Amino acid sequence: DTFTANSTPSTARIVVFAELPDGTSDFTVSATRDNTTYNAITLTDEGYVTGSSGTKVFTGSTPLTGSASPQVQLRWKIVGSSLTGNNKIHGVSLQWA
Repeated sequence: DTFTANSTPSTARIVVFAELPDGTSDFTVSATRDNTTYNAITLTDEGYVTGSSGTKVFTGSTPLTGSASPQVQLRWKIVGSSLTGNNKIHGVSLQWA
């Protein structure tokens, strides 16, 4: 789904809760404000949600460069590449400023 912002966002921040046996090398993450120009986001491994195994928290941000007119539509996208591992994405949060 798209989210319409109250003002034109210039930055997107994403948080991904996932189990990724091969790390983040199996997919790319991006965000858009015009539903056409997707800006790549590099994820940082922030560690496990709890303990030393299971779901991890990954975060990243990007400047948004797509058109800001006539309507801003915020959207995130995760695209798999090789997907050699058994990846499990449990949740995604998109923030903008």
